[in-house]
Amino acid sequence: MVSLINFINDLIWSSVLIYLLIGGGIFFTLRLGFIQLRHFGHMFSVMKNSRKADKNGISSFQALCTSLAARVGTGNMAGIAVALTLGGPGAFSGCG
Repeated sequence: MVSLINFINDLIWSSVLIYLLIGGGIFFTLRLGFIQLRHFGHMFSVMKNSRKADKNGISSFQALCTSLAARVGTGNMAGIAVALTLGGPGAFSGCG
């Protein structure tokens, strides 16, 4: 049973995952009608007036920055943990 799980794990984490992610991105891009490109200008128009706080005291720009900081920070911490787990202490020997 362990060898079957290891085989499936190696299969998924090798080349299959890359193709699944690319395929999923293309699928959603086509299915949603290139939404990330169609609403690119709308992003700037929303951000132009985003300095004003609402009744709760947080502006949409502050909410965006908080969300991005949480995602990037978590990704950096998880990335370091995974690199140390998979590569050991020498995983960061080239970082300075």
